[in-house]
Parts: sequence; structure tokens; C-alpha cells
Amino acid sequence: MGIVEKVLKLQFNRPDQKIIDLLQNPDYTKVVDGKEVNDELDQYITEVYGDYFTKDYLVPFFQTSGLVYPVAAELSGYELNLKDTVVKQSEKASNRYTFTATVGYIQDGEKEKTADVSGVVLFSTNEKGKIGKFEYVEDNGFYKELSSGE
Repeated sequence: MGIVEKVLKLQFNRPDQKIIDLLQNPDYTKVVDGKEVNDELDQYITEVYGDYFTKDYLVPFFQTSGLVYPVAAELSGYELNLKDTVVKQSEKASNRYTFTATVGYIQDGEKEKTADVSGVVLFSTNEKGKIGKFEYVEDNGFYKELSSGE
């Protein structure tokens, strides 16, 4: 299993309860120089995702899109389940990949639905095998549906 698949599996299987707890429990967040700091969350994210991302991009990923789907799923009571992943390498740039993840999502006893989420990954040219950019491009209304909780 490739690195992109491993990251998608982490993003789209259940919500990670420890990340949710670290985010929601105010005891873990401190304000330092006017900014919120959550060292325990940063440490946990580094443990779980650190092997896959460059050091410089790990925290920015979680500040931008890394928590979007897990948090939306948690807040609206959905359970996520990665069904399938298609990853393709760009013909023009060997460090650029596109992906489409088919994600199952289910809410208390309802029938499971699926959504396709696609995006782009750029691997670092300095840190071999590490992701330097990972962004979701299209989710066909999936986030909106998760957020509405209906």
C-alpha cells in the first residue's frame, strides 16, 4: 500500500477518537503569544502522520484540510469507511499524484452511502517519500452533507 493510500485510510476510517478528544478538550489547548497551541495534538499527529509528511507541511496540512472530514463526521455522528482508492502518477511531473477515494459513510442504523473525494498530492523533492502538499480538490458535496448531519 502506498503512502497516499495510507494517509487516506487514516483520514477516512472512523473519526480518530483521540484526535477528536485532543481537539475538543480545552485542557489541551493553551494560548501562547496570542495563538492557540495544542502540544498534545501536535505530538499525536506527528506520531500518526509524521512518517508520511515533510516536517514543514505536517502542521499546515492539519491547520487547513487534515481535520475537515474527520471533524465534520464526528460532529454529525457519521462513521467513515474508506472503500477504495485510485492513485495516479502525473505524466508531466513524477512527484505529482492525483487520487480519488471512495468513502462509505453511515449514521446510526441508516443505510450506508458512498462519496468520491478527489485531490492532488505532491511529494517533496528534498525529503524522499514524504508528502509536501496534500489537498482535496473535489468531494461532490460530501463535506456539505457530512456537515448538515442529515
